[in-house]
Amino acid sequence: MKRAVLISGLTALALAGTAVVGVAASHGKAGMGGHMGGVMGERGAMMPFEEIDTDSDGKITADEMKAHADARFGAADANGDGFIDAAEMQAHMLAQATARMQERSTRMIEMMDADDDGKLSVEEMRAGPRNGDRFERMLSRLDKDEDGAISREEMEQARARWAEHRGGHGKGHGGDHGRGRDAD
Repeated sequence: MKRAVLISGLTALALAGTAVVGVAASHGKAGMGGHMGGVMGERGAMMPFEEIDTDSDGKITADEMKAHADARFGAADANGDGFIDAAEMQAHMLAQATARMQERSTRMIEMMDADDDGKLSVEEMRAGPRNGDRFERMLSRLDKDEDGAISREEMEQARARWAEHRGGHGKGHGGDHGRGRDAD
């Protein structure tokens, strides 16, 4: 019982805390991720300012933040018992991740589907969103000594630049695990 209360309290605090960070971001202080015009939600995802500004007065009050946090808590509390257990939290997180993946895959297909058939061929994937050989572009960017190949040192330098570009957030997001995101 105490554990459930602790988990629900921490979840409510986390949800409310993201709204506070988001308010700063929506007022021109780029904050996490540099997004403007919205409010930061869980894990850096943007929520429309209008979603929290329920009275549409162009301002977000503490009451609106609390109401929004309560609504988000309610959405995760699948059985309505006033607590979020691990299974509910996992189901909520999985639903959010699935929605993000669906949005991203749709955008990727829209950007790279040269023949508008709703699918990506290997050629379209190779071309990437800028129509050309994305691997050649990546190689030319990363191959600092211009020997036609990317050395381990060049890859590590690219990862370090990416981490620095992301404000130190690149580590663990490819920087340490061989999945660098310096490509297109």
